Amino acid sequence: MNSPATKAPTAVLVHGYLDDGAIWNSVRTVLDERSIPSIAFELAGMGTRASDQGPFTLARWADDLETVVRTTEGPVVLVGHSMGSQIAELVAARLDDQVRSLVLVNPIPLAGTHLPPEQIAPFQAPDLGLEAQRAFRGSLATAFPAEENDRLAQVALHVDPSTIADTATAWNNGHPDGQQPSKFHGSVTVLRGENDPFVTEEIVAAYVAPRFPGATTQTIADAGHWAHAENPAAVADLIGALVEASASADDRPAKAWTSAFEQRTQDSFAAALSPNVRMEASALAKPVERKEHVEALMTAVSSVYERLEFVRKAQDGPRTYLEWEAAAFGGFQMKGITILTRDDEGLITEIAIHHRPFGAVVQINAKVGGPLIEAGLIPAEYFNFTEGE
Repeated sequence: MNSPATKAPTAVLVHGYLDDGAIWNSVRTVLDERSIPSIAFELAGMGTRASDQGPFTLARWADDLETVVRTTEGPVVLVGHSMGSQIAELVAARLDDQVRSLVLVNPIPLAGTHLPPEQIAPFQAPDLGLEAQRAFRGSLATAFPAEENDRLAQVALHVDPSTIADTATAWNNGHPDGQQPSKFHGSVTVLRGENDPFVTEEIVAAYVAPRFPGATTQTIADAGHWAHAENPAAVADLIGALVEASASADDRPAKAWTSAFEQRTQDSFAAALSPNVRMEASALAKPVERKEHVEALMTAVSSVYERLEFVRKAQDGPRTYLEWEAAAFGGFQMKGITILTRDDEGLITEIAIHHRPFGAVVQINAKVGGPLIEAGLIPAEYFNFTEGE
């Protein structure tokens, strides 16, 4: 388990072509005001890592970013801009459990743009003069801050020309995974500056959003290709809302589960469960795979406890671990652990309950299972162990 249940997701921010991590500073200031932790990831070959050696490919950058995310305590919301969105998606697919949400800001399609040689050439060998750099960003932006434009022009001067050429080639060629539906199955939000002439509305609709079933697309007003620099408050608000929603989804299973045990009603358990919930327990002969059966079983089990205390909680991705102590059946003492797995909405999709000592298993099977079978609420097959099971 890599984080306590109270650990809020960290926003990991990935910049794009010829930029650096500091381009996220205005967004990070807003996130900091909301007590949301953030990391600005710097791509090898650019910014403070301009002296790094190649290769400069999407796969190499994804390897670097994966290392950073893995060493980040707790869950993350992964945010990528332009070329950075290609890298962020590759890592999100690898770390599906840790990445709560993927945010693509003015994203270049993972499959690449495949501009012909005459169109990609100016990106592979750009004029790095101050006026040329100002004009480059100005042509794709609505309100790029002048001071930030000048700062990035100085940053670009320190990038090796061969690195620039390799970088442009990398995002133009894209990655083979972009030719199929995304391997990341979590929450996805696509943000696009309303006046971006490079990543157009048509490109997002045709080559980005369809690869993510259920993706949300939002437009950032008064912004072009660098929405996070042109309207940082709007971008930060959306990232912050996703971070807070992710934290809420993590907390929901434990809160709903413990509340259901306090109320001991079928409705309270029903509210916590996904329609596709599946339950395993040491007192059951086979998994229960119908929601109404899980509701009936948990309502009956909760009613036999004379005392129940949840003593520890931990979080690992979508899984919540609850350790508990209880007394039932006239003071019989027992302990155990419950593992809850949630979906993106925070509903419980899988339950695993482990009791100790073995006598607890025997008593629950007999004293809870028997009445449920007699009442016709649960088939006998769930409680009848046979040899070899």
